[in-house]
Amino acid sequence: MDNASESSRSSPDAAALQALPRKGTRTDRPCDVCRRRKSRCAKEPDQDRCVLCTFHDRECTYLDAPQPRKKRAEFADDRAISVDGHGDSDPRPPLKKTKATQTPDDGTLGPPIVSSSVRSLLDRTLGLHRTTHFKYIGPSSLHEERLLDLIHRFYESGNGEDGCKFRRVADATTFLSKSDRHTLFSADVDHDLDTIEQIVQPHGPGLVDLYFRTVHPSYPILHKGVFIEKYARSYKEFSPPLLAAVYLLAMDWWEFDLELASKQKPDAEALLRTAMKALTGVIHRPKLSSVQAGLLLLQRAGGDSWVLTTQVVGIGEELGLHLDCTSWNIPEWEKGLRRRLAWAIYMQDKWGALIHGRPSHVTASNWQMAHVSLADFPESAADEDDKEGSTEVEKGRLLFIHLTKLTEIMAQATETLYSADQTRIHELVSRSGVQGLLELVKPLAVRLKEWAKDMPADLHMEGVRTRKLCSNGYLHLSYFVTEIIIHRHIIRNLTPATPPHLRDLCREAGKTRLERAINFVEALRPEHLQAFWWFASPKSLAFIRTYGGLLWATSSSHEEAEFYRRKLGDFRWSLKVRAKGVSFVAVALQEMDESLQDIDMTQSPVGRTAEASRPEAVFLSSAVPPAADAETQTSDLQIALHDLYHSHQFDSGHTSPGFNILDLDAVSSHGYFSDVGDQGVFYP
Repeated sequence: MDNASESSRSSPDAAALQALPRKGTRTDRPCDVCRRRKSRCAKEPDQDRCVLCTFHDRECTYLDAPQPRKKRAEFADDRAISVDGHGDSDPRPPLKKTKATQTPDDGTLGPPIVSSSVRSLLDRTLGLHRTTHFKYIGPSSLHEERLLDLIHRFYESGNGEDGCKFRRVADATTFLSKSDRHTLFSADVDHDLDTIEQIVQPHGPGLVDLYFRTVHPSYPILHKGVFIEKYARSYKEFSPPLLAAVYLLAMDWWEFDLELASKQKPDAEALLRTAMKALTGVIHRPKLSSVQAGLLLLQRAGGDSWVLTTQVVGIGEELGLHLDCTSWNIPEWEKGLRRRLAWAIYMQDKWGALIHGRPSHVTASNWQMAHVSLADFPESAADEDDKEGSTEVEKGRLLFIHLTKLTEIMAQATETLYSADQTRIHELVSRSGVQGLLELVKPLAVRLKEWAKDMPADLHMEGVRTRKLCSNGYLHLSYFVTEIIIHRHIIRNLTPATPPHLRDLCREAGKTRLERAINFVEALRPEHLQAFWWFASPKSLAFIRTYGGLLWATSSSHEEAEFYRRKLGDFRWSLKVRAKGVSFVAVALQEMDESLQDIDMTQSPVGRTAEASRPEAVFLSSAVPPAADAETQTSDLQIALHDLYHSHQFDSGHTSPGFNILDLDAVSSHGYFSDVGDQGVFYP
C-alpha cells in the first residue's frame, strides 16, 4: 500500500463508521490471517473478504482450527512478538501516541484512529487510495472534456474496482482511475517491505521515533499521528520506498538515541539499493507516497540527483499537484497535504535547477497551487517531542513557509540572470552599463529586504533552546546563496571597460557578501550543525567558495588575490574541522575539491586571466557611461548599490563593520533611504 501516513486531519463519515461491524460473532469468526495476527477481523457489508485481506489483496480463508485461549501471563509474554510474526528478544518499545489534532474547518476533534476508520478515510482520497491510483487528465490529452461531460457516472468512493473509469473532483478537473493490481512490479511490494524490515530489525521503531524527532519537524511532508498509528500495527501498510527513506534519514542521528547508540547500524547501502529499486516500481502506480519517498531520498547528504528530481516533478504532475485543489471534492486534510507536497516539489526543482545549472521544469504558468499556510500542517507545538536532541515543531512549520517564499525570490533571480537566453542582459549592459544591471536586480533586492523584515524571531539563528536541535541554519544559508547568485552575475559583468570607481564599488560590496557568508558558517553552533540540513546545503556551502574563487580570479592586484586565497583557505579549514560527524559538511568539502581541485591558487591570477578576450568583455567594451552624465550615474549607482547590498541584511550577531555605501554619498543616499536607517535588517 502507498503511504497512509497522511490520513487524519478530518474525521471519517459517521455513517461509514456505523456501517462497519462492531464485534465478531461465532458465525463471523476471524479468518486465518487475522487470527494469526491477533487482529480484529472486520468485513464491510456485501464483501466476501475482510478488511485486512482486501487491503493486501489476499484470499480470505477459514481453514485453521481455533487456538485455545491463553492465560493472562501467556498473553503478556506474547506482546514481545513483532507484527510480522517473528520473535524478538527485546520487546518492541511502545511508540508515543500523538495528541488528537483539530480539523481545519470546525475545530472538532476526530475519533481515535482505528484500522477501519483509516481504511475508510483512504478510500475517499485522491492520492492515497489503497488499491487504486488516479492520474490527472490534462486539457490537451486524448480525453476530451466535452465528452467527459456526457459521462454521468464518476468515481466518488468505494473500493476502486467497481468499473468507474473517471473521477471528477471539480468542474473541468477529472482524473483517470487505474487499479494497482496489474501495474509493473506490483507483485514485489510485500517482498520489498520484508527485505527492508529485515535489514533494520529490530531497530525499526527506534528509527521511526528518531525520524519524527529530528527530520520531520524541519521537513514536514508526512503526517506523524497516522504514520505512527499504522506503524504500530504493521510495517506492511506502507509504500516500500517511503518506509526505507524514513529509516535511511533517521540513521544519520543514530547516536542521538540512547538504546541505538550502543548497537551496530543497519546496512545503509543495502537499504538504499532496495529503496531505489522499489521507487522504480511505485512510479507506475503514482500516489502521494511516491512523491514523499522521492523527496525524502533526495534529502540524504550526497543523495541529491537532478534526474530523480525530474522524476518527482513528473509524478507530482501525474497526481495534479501543480493545480490549486482548494475547491476540489476531496478531504480537507488531503488538500493541506497536497499543498505541502506541491511546494516541496517546487523548492526541490528550483534549488536543484540552480545548484546543477539546469533549466527548471516547474513554470509559473502551469504550477498554480495555492500558497501553504499554518492551517496546512497537521502538527503544532502541542505535538512536540520533549526528548533531548529533538527539533521544535513550531519552528519547522514557520521555516517551511518562509523557505517557500525565499525560493520564489531565488527562482526569479535565476530566471532573470541565468537563463539560457542572455540577449536581454547583454543589450541592457551594452546600453546602460553596470548601472543598468543594478536597476534590473533592484526589485529582487527589495523583495529580499521585505522577506527578511517579515521573518519571525523564532527563525533567527540565536533562537536555540537548551538541548534542542535547530534547523534554522539551512534557511539562512539559502538566503546567503540567493544574495551570492546576484553578486556573482554582477562580478561576471565587470570588465576592463567598466569605469574604475564603479568597478571598485561593486567589488567592495561583493567582498562584503563573501565575508558575511563565511562568518555565518563559522558562527554555527553544534545545535545547528547536528540538526537537519536539506539537500541543497552541501552545494550551497560550495557556492560560497566558488563565489570567492570568482573574486580571486578577477582580482586587480596581487594583494587582493592573496586576500581571497587566504580567505578561502581559512573557510575550507573551518569546514574541515566541523565535518566530523556532520555529513552535509563532509559532502560540501567533496564538492569543493571536485570543482576547484585543478586550480592552483598559489599563483596570482593577475596578468594570467584573459578577461579582455572573453566574448562578453568585448561585447561590453562600449558600455562606458557618457562623460556628461557621469556625476548623475554615479549618484544613482550608489543608491542602487545601497538598496542591493545593505538595507536587507540579516543579523547574525557579527559586528564587523563591512562596507557601507552611505559613507560615499551621504546626501543622495539619505534622501532615498531615510526610512531605512544605517543598519541592515539582520546582518549589519
